[in-house]
Amino acid sequence: MSETLELPPWWGYSRDHGWVVIDRTIPPNKSGLSQDILYCRCSDSMTVIDKRSRWRAPLYVYASTYIGSLASPESEKAAQEYATFKSRWAEFQAEIRRQYDFSEAKRHQQEQERIQLEETKKGPKAKRRTHKADTGSGSEAQAQDA
Repeated sequence: MSETLELPPWWGYSRDHGWVVIDRTIPPNKSGLSQDILYCRCSDSMTVIDKRSRWRAPLYVYASTYIGSLASPESEKAAQEYATFKSRWAEFQAEIRRQYDFSEAKRHQQEQERIQLEETKKGPKAKRRTHKADTGSGSEAQAQDA
């Protein structure tokens, strides 16, 4: 019996966005991938997408590293903010999941539309080839008549 290991969220601080959190359970946020990262900006609960290549210090810093880099009283204030945001994890996770599900549904719809468009473009050509074979108007039928 195999169990799925639940990855904890990644908490950090961005110089552009303030406190941020990543839900590492959604596919694009899993480690070792090259996809963009979808995360939540804690100050306004907005989801943000950023290039994985940008996901490094000094642009994004792990929460405890950031707090430890600050002098008192800024470090105490940052620790309080962090604790407050951590208590709202369920809210942030729901927003990240909602945005991920929406983007996946949109991607799937676009893929289906692309497939339908390709089938529409191929349809008349395939029908013409079949029609020629059925009516004997192709070159094989002409060779048999000669």
